[in-house]
Amino acid sequence: MLSPGVMFPSGYLLLYLSTNIYLNGDFKKNLSQSVQKATGNTWHISIKSLQSGLVLDSVILNNIELTKATTPENRADTSSTITINTLEIPLPNLQQLLFNSSERLTSTNALCDKILAEKNLAQ
Repeated sequence: MLSPGVMFPSGYLLLYLSTNIYLNGDFKKNLSQSVQKATGNTWHISIKSLQSGLVLDSVILNNIELTKATTPENRADTSSTITINTLEIPLPNLQQLLFNSSERLTSTNALCDKILAEKNLAQ
């Protein structure tokens, strides 16, 4: 049980699962707030799930829905929703998200910029 052949895969699996749990919890909330801030509260984002790449070098976002903020002028506009099925964004320092708060902020902003650039929504 204490051999390196068992400890390394166990440790990596723990890091991988912890990263995915964090991505689907706090990171998703922070990303939503970052998108709202970057668009001046004109767009809201909904993400079904976030997961890390197998070697912790990318983030895969599934079922992204960007919705234009409702105002009296666009209340009946059905074109105010943009859907992206899957988006994979390279993020080389993904394993550091759990341990470095400045890396969390940098990663959140980088993902936000790439999502908005995907659909040309950045202000």
